[in-house]
Amino acid sequence: MNDQPPVEPYVADPSLPSAVMCDIDGTLALRGDRGPYDFTRCDEDLLNVSVRQALHSFRRADDDVIVLLSGRGEEHREKTEEWLRRHEVPYDELWMRAAGDGRRDDVVKAELFDRHVRHRFAVRVSLDDRDRVVAVWRRMGLPTWQVNYGDF
Repeated sequence: MNDQPPVEPYVADPSLPSAVMCDIDGTLALRGDRGPYDFTRCDEDLLNVSVRQALHSFRRADDDVIVLLSGRGEEHREKTEEWLRRHEVPYDELWMRAAGDGRRDDVVKAELFDRHVRHRFAVRVSLDDRDRVVAVWRRMGLPTWQVNYGDF
């Protein structure tokens, strides 16, 4: 059975500002002993220093816009933004799933991309961990770095 969400191919428009997309959970933030869907403790996550350094490098080298796309619900925005500040994570935009939206990450992130990123930025690379999200980005044609194991 094919349960992959349909996607529209993506070709970066070089006239748009260049951007790097990055996931939070499992990519930028390492959850330690909390469950992957327990966002009530997301403020306890550890920083993936290598990913933060990569974001700083993209910004310094080419002035890329840093867009964070997260499967976390909007109800966790305040804790998320505080965690990002505390860990000095560079970013320009943070897009999160609607509160109470229990759909799969790949579906939600594809919609967030289409709504907020596709026609505004020339995405150079996406950083993510989740296998099925990485598969969506690659099916779209987005260069993607899978920075962690994401078979869950």
